[in-house]
Amino acid sequence: MGVGWAVFRNYAGHAKEILGEVTDYPRFFLMPPSAMVEATDAGENVVTLLEPDEHIDHEVEMVFRLGEDLTPLEMCVGIDTTNRTRQTMAKREGWPWLEGKGFRGSGVLGTWAKWDERPVKIGLSINGQIKQEASTGQMVHTVEDLLKHLKNWYDLEPGDLVWTGTPKGVSPMSPGDIVEAWMHNLDGARISRLRALCK
Repeated sequence: MGVGWAVFRNYAGHAKEILGEVTDYPRFFLMPPSAMVEATDAGENVVTLLEPDEHIDHEVEMVFRLGEDLTPLEMCVGIDTTNRTRQTMAKREGWPWLEGKGFRGSGVLGTWAKWDERPVKIGLSINGQIKQEASTGQMVHTVEDLLKHLKNWYDLEPGDLVWTGTPKGVSPMSPGDIVEAWMHNLDGARISRLRALCK
């Protein structure tokens, strides 16, 4: 698996709920390959909280994988698991975010589907209660913008994953929670699914 390139504050609602602002161009943090966990063919996975006594949020996202020509090849729903306790400390101290955003098992992936350039609908529930739901058409920076910036600044590789940001509604998870996430295309078909136990 390649590196994860994760954009932040790419939905205005989420930027507002974390008391931040959207950025004038897409800004990224890295997720190491060890952070990302593939689902089974049925979409089963695990959310590893690692430090369950700390504040750890779910962030549902559309994720796409780059093909040999460095354009989107596949897409899935994913959960960018964020240790808000560690991230907040890092922001306050001016430290890197890696403990908050790139820890082992923090990038939880659903089932893969062929790339569809049209907007898709993503959503997430905890124990059956919907927490996040939005269209990727609400993204501040489009997929084209994300790729243009990445290619201008970095050397991408086939197999790299691009995490496209999360809509509003993030909230903490606890051990034993069942987290489900999904992606629907414009025709209403569920093209990616994810069901995970928090532990």
